[in-house]
Amino acid sequence: MTQKGIWLLFLLCIAVTLQARQQGGSITGQVGDSISRKPLEFATVVLMQAGDRKTVAHALTDGKGDFQFTGIAFGHYQIGITMLGYAPRIVDSLQVDAAHLYHRLSPRYLSPTTQQLSGVTVAGKKPLIELQDEKLIYNVENDIDKDNSSASDIMRKIPMVTVDADGTIKLKGQTNYKVLLNGRATSIITRDPKEALKAYPASIIKKIEIITEPSAKYDAEGIGGIINIITQRQVIGYNGSLYANYNTIGRFSGGGTISARQKKVGVSAYAGGNGDQTKNSSTISRESFIPGNRGLLEQNTDTRRNNKMFYGSLELTYDMDSSNALTIFGNGSLNNMTQRMPQTSFWYDSTNKPIQSATNSSDSYNKGHGFGAGLDFQHKFKQPGHELSVAFNYVNGYGDGYTDNSQHYVPGTDSFYRNNNLFTSRNINVQADYTLPLPHEQRLETGFKGTFLHNESSATQEVRKEGNMVPNPSRDNIFNTQQNILAFYITYRFKIGSKLSIKPGFRLEQTQQTGDFISTHTRIKSDYTSPIPTVNITWQLQQMTSLSLSYSRRLQRPNIFSLNPYVNDNDPYNIFYGNPHLKPSYANSFGLYFNKIMEKVTFNAGADYTFTNDAIQNILTVDSTKGITSTTYDNIGKSSAVGLSASMRFALTKKWNVSINGRGNYSDFSNGSNLHSSGLSGSAYFNTDYNFGHDFRTDAYCYYYSGSPSVQGSSGSNIGYGFTLRKDFLNKKLSASLSADQPFRKQRPMVSDVTDPSFHRVSTYYFPANSYTISVSWRFGKLTTSATRNKSVVDTGM
Repeated sequence: MTQKGIWLLFLLCIAVTLQARQQGGSITGQVGDSISRKPLEFATVVLMQAGDRKTVAHALTDGKGDFQFTGIAFGHYQIGITMLGYAPRIVDSLQVDAAHLYHRLSPRYLSPTTQQLSGVTVAGKKPLIELQDEKLIYNVENDIDKDNSSASDIMRKIPMVTVDADGTIKLKGQTNYKVLLNGRATSIITRDPKEALKAYPASIIKKIEIITEPSAKYDAEGIGGIINIITQRQVIGYNGSLYANYNTIGRFSGGGTISARQKKVGVSAYAGGNGDQTKNSSTISRESFIPGNRGLLEQNTDTRRNNKMFYGSLELTYDMDSSNALTIFGNGSLNNMTQRMPQTSFWYDSTNKPIQSATNSSDSYNKGHGFGAGLDFQHKFKQPGHELSVAFNYVNGYGDGYTDNSQHYVPGTDSFYRNNNLFTSRNINVQADYTLPLPHEQRLETGFKGTFLHNESSATQEVRKEGNMVPNPSRDNIFNTQQNILAFYITYRFKIGSKLSIKPGFRLEQTQQTGDFISTHTRIKSDYTSPIPTVNITWQLQQMTSLSLSYSRRLQRPNIFSLNPYVNDNDPYNIFYGNPHLKPSYANSFGLYFNKIMEKVTFNAGADYTFTNDAIQNILTVDSTKGITSTTYDNIGKSSAVGLSASMRFALTKKWNVSINGRGNYSDFSNGSNLHSSGLSGSAYFNTDYNFGHDFRTDAYCYYYSGSPSVQGSSGSNIGYGFTLRKDFLNKKLSASLSADQPFRKQRPMVSDVTDPSFHRVSTYYFPANSYTISVSWRFGKLTTSATRNKSVVDTGM
């Protein structure tokens, strides 16, 4: 589809008339806590016939305490509201007829107590997977495996997400996406998302939101979309937890959380640490077909790492009055990593005769820290849903270390050099959002955001000569970059009839980027405007059944490392350098999703299509005379992908549940001339859990990922399986679990293949398997009287 066609589709969605005939009535409202005046999430709202109180439908309130019933037949009704730990409430009778189609109730408040509403109580537990507008939500708090899992482990269970053997997370097959923590960029995640998510404990996560076609309210950055991790929130009273786990392959972690609220003041905090002492190995076999320089290169590398990380977060909320709330937050992380990589290399000519061998080692010692702080202010007007939010967020990162490289060649010479690295980053975000509810269930949202990112790097080299370390200025890698982004958005939600909701939106982002790569005498300067149209159409087929169609334009900006032309030749046979001429890449993503929640079955299915212009990809080439493999980046031209995904969770019995999700994908890459590849990929995940009673449960899983094609080859497949045994004690306050991951496999190989007319390279990475994890967690405080504070704009993921 051309860009012109996309704009026509977008304008057509906006132009749809509001004059369609209504089909049934609607009732909307909000539920809150009578003491704090804060919205209550997960409250059960029941629509009943006024005469006999027969249940017609029920719903759960969302994070803002809102609920709605649509498509209601004419008649007399009552609303019953209940939540564990609160006194029930019955709303006066309502009449739905041609003259009273719409009912917007004023906020209803529940008083804390332990009584229940007889006859209308429905369990207020969210399904494991649900769909809300453009979001697919995985409710981690309902996963029995959470206490002995990391955020990366949980990702394997989520539709449209795959995790490679090395921990690389892909969203719809893309490695370019945005990861947020409670809607914010944080120091914990920003420095190294893959390693951070492998270390981040799932036990403190409430839910994970997958947003593949975000509305205009969200940042446009991230071709694949957005992964937003939401942690546990505050409560009336207090509660908390302590946790610890140990894994036999060399990983361990521990920490704690606490949340409390008294009158107008609330606090949430967590702190933890983890260690990683894992080992893995890899082999590379590269055959050259260059005339006059045919040959074979074989390399073997062992990697030993010892990584320690400590992290924490603190959030304070003050409710000035019933209309205004202020939140101040901070987060930080410390890490220390040692990595040793001995390597052997062998070069053979076209007759398989040895030409040269080498023994190299690369030992890295790095430490770093990050810090983030900010504040949110929210004002609520008298009309429910009428809100203004202002937020400020500051993130700082620092990394310092060195790498010792030793090289021994036969025939050839020996060398030793040290690379010293110092890196700092600063990210400032300022934003404001305004929401205005309009008659007939319409809603207008608008806002702006400013992002100001600055990076500095100073990498120097010292070479050993005659027993002394001598500076080598020719190998310095010194640069600084600045990126400023100004954004404005507007969205407008309206309804056609009682079941069709349409939300078009438009976002405009202005990007200014400068870079001074001092060591290579290279400067970059770019200034471009990115129009981002979006639309979401949701059709409520019936209660708990919906169909949604989404479109979003996404953006990938070249990062500083892909732009830096400095040549990294720590491994002289495999060098890396950036491309300062890279352009931004734009993707257009369409999605069609179906969601149905029944008494015993939750079902989700979706189809998506994404096409990208000027897609940024790794490109490998081989030097025709030296036989050196070079890796860089380029805008390869066009890429497209079509995907089908489905997930189902159903109860075989009251004690036995089964979950299945899978995805199939077809991708096509082309640079318009000599590079073209395409292929199929797929993934599947199966999980089952059984409750034996007496607070004893078990969980088992298996998964398969076929790998995926790239512009020059394909990535490797991944397979895994395991189980968990869990026992709760002391009225479920103390839990202990034992899990086994791939108990009958020693290693997990992952093979990547790159094919070119001039060479063929096969890389095999071996990761440890056959691991066992023991976990213990203790929960304390008031576990049943939950209430969330007002969600500020940062929780939307902007």
